[in-house]
Amino acid sequence: MEIKLEDKYKLSKGTRFLTGAQALVRVPIVQARRDKQKNLNTACYISGYRGSPLGGYDQQILKNKKYLNENNIYFQPGINEELAATSLWGTQQVNLRKQDKYDGVFGIWYGKGPGVDRAGDALKHVNLAGTSKFGGVIALMGDDHICESSTTSHQSEFAMIDAMIPFFNPSGVQEILDYGIIGIELSRKSGCWVGIKCVHDNVSSGATVDLDENRLNLLDISSENYPSEGLNIRLKDTAQEKEYRLHHHKIKYVKEFCKINNLNKIIFDSEKAKIGIISTGKSFLDTKLGLEKIGINEDIANQVGIKFLKIAMPWPLEETVIEKFSENLEKIIVVEEKRSIIETQVKEILFNKNLNIKVVGKNDENNNDLFVSSGALDPGEIGLKISEIINYLNLPDEVHNLSKKLKSLKEKTNSNISLKRVPHFCSGCPHNTSTRIPEGSRAITGISCAYLVEHMERDNEGFSQMGSEGATWVGESVFSNTDHVFQNMGDGTYIHSGILSIRHAVAAKTKMTFKILYNDAVALTGGQALDGLPTVAQMSKQLEAEGVEEIAIITDEIEKYSDRGGFAKNSKVYDRKNIIDVQIELSKINGTTVIIYDQTCAAEKRRRRKKGILEEPKKKIFINKDLCEGCGDCGIQSNCVSIAPVETEYGRKRQIDQSSCNKDYTCVDGFCPSFVSLEGDIRLKKNYDDNLINKINSKIDDPKLPQINKSFGIMIAGIGGTGVVTIGAVLATAAQIDGKGSGVLDMTGLAQKGGAVKSFLRIFEKPEDVGAIRLSYGDTNLLLGFDLLVSNDLEIIKTLDKKISKLIVNTDEVMPGDFTRDKNFYLPFDEMRDNLINIAGQENIKFISSNKITSKILGNSILSNMFNVGVAYQSGLIPISASSIEKAIELNGASVKDNIDAFRFGRHYENLKDEVLDIIKDEPEVLEGFEEKYKNRFKFLEDYQNIKYAEKFGDLVSYARKIDKNIGNGSQFSTAVLKNYFKLMAYKDEYEVSRLMTNKKFVDDVNKNFEGNFNYNFYLAPPIFSKKSKVDGKLVKIKFGGWLFSVFKLLCKLKFLRGTKFDPFGYLNERKKERELIRDYKQTITGIGTKINKSNYETAVKIASIPDQIRGFGHVKEKNIKEAINYRTDLLNSFHENT
Repeated sequence: MEIKLEDKYKLSKGTRFLTGAQALVRVPIVQARRDKQKNLNTACYISGYRGSPLGGYDQQILKNKKYLNENNIYFQPGINEELAATSLWGTQQVNLRKQDKYDGVFGIWYGKGPGVDRAGDALKHVNLAGTSKFGGVIALMGDDHICESSTTSHQSEFAMIDAMIPFFNPSGVQEILDYGIIGIELSRKSGCWVGIKCVHDNVSSGATVDLDENRLNLLDISSENYPSEGLNIRLKDTAQEKEYRLHHHKIKYVKEFCKINNLNKIIFDSEKAKIGIISTGKSFLDTKLGLEKIGINEDIANQVGIKFLKIAMPWPLEETVIEKFSENLEKIIVVEEKRSIIETQVKEILFNKNLNIKVVGKNDENNNDLFVSSGALDPGEIGLKISEIINYLNLPDEVHNLSKKLKSLKEKTNSNISLKRVPHFCSGCPHNTSTRIPEGSRAITGISCAYLVEHMERDNEGFSQMGSEGATWVGESVFSNTDHVFQNMGDGTYIHSGILSIRHAVAAKTKMTFKILYNDAVALTGGQALDGLPTVAQMSKQLEAEGVEEIAIITDEIEKYSDRGGFAKNSKVYDRKNIIDVQIELSKINGTTVIIYDQTCAAEKRRRRKKGILEEPKKKIFINKDLCEGCGDCGIQSNCVSIAPVETEYGRKRQIDQSSCNKDYTCVDGFCPSFVSLEGDIRLKKNYDDNLINKINSKIDDPKLPQINKSFGIMIAGIGGTGVVTIGAVLATAAQIDGKGSGVLDMTGLAQKGGAVKSFLRIFEKPEDVGAIRLSYGDTNLLLGFDLLVSNDLEIIKTLDKKISKLIVNTDEVMPGDFTRDKNFYLPFDEMRDNLINIAGQENIKFISSNKITSKILGNSILSNMFNVGVAYQSGLIPISASSIEKAIELNGASVKDNIDAFRFGRHYENLKDEVLDIIKDEPEVLEGFEEKYKNRFKFLEDYQNIKYAEKFGDLVSYARKIDKNIGNGSQFSTAVLKNYFKLMAYKDEYEVSRLMTNKKFVDDVNKNFEGNFNYNFYLAPPIFSKKSKVDGKLVKIKFGGWLFSVFKLLCKLKFLRGTKFDPFGYLNERKKERELIRDYKQTITGIGTKINKSNYETAVKIASIPDQIRGFGHVKEKNIKEAINYRTDLLNSFHENT
């Protein structure tokens, strides 16, 4: 099938793959064309405020403005939801004053659940007023049922009912298209606004849909029973008239419209039915899939006596379809997610008709929980509960057997991995710095990416609804002994309504500091441009006019503030390095102060660099891992997830993940000399040769593709921000090119910020077969596990079945945000791997080090996802042709050549495996065996100082070995002494730093990773030159150029002075302490050596291992020494108790 991107909006018939957001873009285009066919000259106005699950709607509009402009469709993002709704009210008044340019203006309003609440007053007013004859408005309400990307779970239907706005609940993308057109028609005729419920399962999904614009044949209702002047908006309308018309005519019209157009449909209509099932929207597809899982299709339902009703419009519920449906039934099961809407109306309708039919839904017949209102419903759970309710019917054996199988799968579902990948700030995010506060201070999070800081142990906690940031402290402060707090706020929130909260704090004379992150984008929902965003100068003037006492502008680009014209008089500009100092000073001011933190969103910078809008910085950060102590201070200072672990013979060190690094460079603030910046013409080095590339692009035979049995389920699991969603979209589009049907559901939310992302993909043999997309118990045929930790998520585990599931899993460790804070954090790699093997079976899994492979050979670990798709395809695990996958990659348009190369590389991987592994293999970092470790360290210390110094090391190790031999308990104690005595003896003073920086191994390591013409720069804090921080008195690092290599070479030749009276550095307190630790350690080991027995052996090993925690330099090391000494005291007491 030949496909073009423009087909989604240009075609008037045919089938194409659309996402829910794209369908919402198509709706007004189709409506405009339908109007033209009727000789109506109409326009459209779209306005609202973004938010999950409608976070990407405005992005899709902006991407396709060309098609909107061709059809007189105007898009004006709202400053907030209330103002947007009111603006749409205005569009319905265009034809009232005879100054109109068009026959009518139809409109689309959109808002997230909290936005629906915020706009409540406006929605009541606009719906009472009504719509114009050739206008009409649909209201998109975005509900986050399980609070994936929100502060509360949403269910907006009750807000709509309160405003008496009828609403549809689409089950998928096709119905978004259909209900959109139906909704506009109904809105015009009834005079009501018409709501459309949007949840992740419909608007965040994609599916193959029918684009035929004439598929809907809507019937008109006779006007004889309605007012002669109609039901539309009018001038000089009293409140009483509006209310009467809405209550007595408009809602009545809506119900009749539903009835005459048969919008609520009976899906299974058994003549001898005893049980009826009613559902709507997402829950309808979940219920349909749940029934399929227990073997109930239309034929079986007709045979055993089950009816199934699908409700298009849950409110107001049209009565006659319920009356017809319920004839002769004994029981009705209502399946709806969240609080009941249909169930209560069904009960009322049946009560009024005096029909004695049992109705169960939220509760069963005994008032026990059934389909609970909290959380979300799962198809498998629905199937199991229905099977229990209908068990008294004469069911076929297959239904009983499938019910037992489903129950068994549920009971077996468990995961031994409790660790979760929690969302975290992106690499280089401005919030990594902006959310830092002075020690002992308190900050309140905001409704933005700043909300994520709650998980980061930064004394940022608490939140409020959007736009009210700080108002909680206005009330609390009156009764609190706390003197001052900081309040985070995004620039989008500031524009939306946040400035009112600042005004409120000023009016209340509240002592607090607002921290406004000016990051130039709506980062949380995809990096959209902000509408009505003032410049920093304008914002400072606004705040000055509001009465803010003092304004501090903090930036990472101090040079752009050389011209201070147009700024508030009470504002000052500071470098971001001074953020703690500035906050301390502002916290002393008795009033409301503001920090404007000006730094562009890191993810947005990355997007702009990819598009060539922003120049790629000519600077890379590299860590000399021999110098690194693994203290983790770089992670604490930068809070950055691009700092990754690397295992070495001398312990776990740190390295920079160059593929994910967003060039914020705050990691160099870690108090450590191991950081080097490489500046100039610098590029990542790729390790392949032309011969390998030719092989990757050579022809390879296609595998035998798997059969599709009803549907083929692919679970895609990975980390937010790494292209997981793109893979689902590419494969779904490829299925369409092959003439198949497909549906994809992306579960992202806040997870896009480094959290767990799951995409459910189903492929169907034909487009008309497309049904439920969500994968439930035993539905996954292929798991593309792009991250080992996410692959162990319980929601993924439950979809696996040893009999049908195959897994392609990336085994490379990607650390969660915990690693930035905990120097000892480890992922339970073996446990995660074993858990998958236990669940799916070793024979069904391919574990591949795909990040390392693509990083080393293709130069970018982001390509590992597409590489894994290639591996899966060539393994015969994807029922789509390779040519269609490559065509879909081209249509996607992002890094086309790189992604096709990665896909082809994956296909060839098995054939090139030996060659690939040879290229990516490193010299073994960790030595095997005691003797190898001992010889390595002995030689190291000989080079460090001299043979005599190394022999001291050897003496204590020999002593420890004798103890182990006498105890007969293995070599744990002597190994601990070997590693830890060496660590203390090889302390990194000025001579050693110099030696390791000039070591050929370090330079070779740099050249192995980078190429180009670049210079070295170093970041050190020599006590003689460095200044001390005014805040905490700690030394501040200084940047030195490449000339320092000469100094290093000289210093390392002077190592013979180490420890002598001629050693100028030996008089520093840190050096004295390091020598003292060596003496103390030897004394401790010899002191406990004669008293070690089998009962205190483990404690002795722990005592010998204490130096491993003494990591870092300067104040970092000093803090760790104090903690180690306290720990040693506790262990020694325990040791002697068991002597």
